[in-house]
Parts: sequence; C-alpha cells; structure tokens
Amino acid sequence: MSEQENELNKDNQALESGYIEKLPEELESLPPEIKREIKTFLSMSRLSTSSSSPILDKINQQHITKILESVDKDSERAFIDAQQARKYNLISIFIFLAVFVFLTVFLVNKDVAVYQDILRILIIFGGGFGSGLGFKIYLDRKNK
Repeated sequence: MSEQENELNKDNQALESGYIEKLPEELESLPPEIKREIKTFLSMSRLSTSSSSPILDKINQQHITKILESVDKDSERAFIDAQQARKYNLISIFIFLAVFVFLTVFLVNKDVAVYQDILRILIIFGGGFGSGLGFKIYLDRKNK
C-alpha cells in the first residue's frame, strides 16, 4: 500500500468512528497532510470536551422539585400583586367618583362659577396624571 492509501484508510476510519462527519468546504481544497492534521485536531478537541455540563450532572429530583415549588410561589405572588393592583385602581376610581358627585351635588346649586373652575382643574389634573402614567408605561415597555 502506498502512503496516500494509508492516509485515506485512516481518514475513513476517523469518519466511520463518528468523530468527524465532514470537513467544511473551505478545508476540502487543502493538501492531504494538512487535512489529516485538522481532522486529528478536531477529533482530539471533541474527546477532551465533556458532552454535558457538570452542573447538570449534580441536579437531582429534589432540586427540580424545589425549582418547581419556587416557580409556583412566584406565580402565586404575581397573581396576588395583580389582584391588589386591581383593588387599588378600583378604590381610586370610587374615590374620584365620590369627589365628583359631592362637588356636583353641593356646588352646582350654590356657585356655578366655582364648580366650573374646580371641574376644569380636576380635568387638567386627570389629563396630566393620565398622560404621565401612559408615558411611564410606554418607557417600561420600551426598556424591556
């Protein structure tokens, strides 16, 4: 057998063993000696690296159970926070409506000019508050 046939046999054995499937197209045009060295290097690097992370080897069923419990608690907290935010918004709306009804009932009959001024101020305040809240929500979404 010639030297080239020996190299071809070695290359075929390396391919059959599963270490190197196929060299990239850029490496196909290289001389056979360099290709053999590259294949050897790639095979050695595959053997030296582990297939899984050492952390994954240490995780057991208790760890997974703790992680799942933690995720459950986190989702429960998020649900409770959402409920509290809804209650807060509902209470705020009721307070605003109570103030509006109080002003309407007691000030319309006594002094219409004062009622109009107070109503104008409340509308301006509400518009500023709403636009500020909307801008904050926009920035929060943009930063995510």
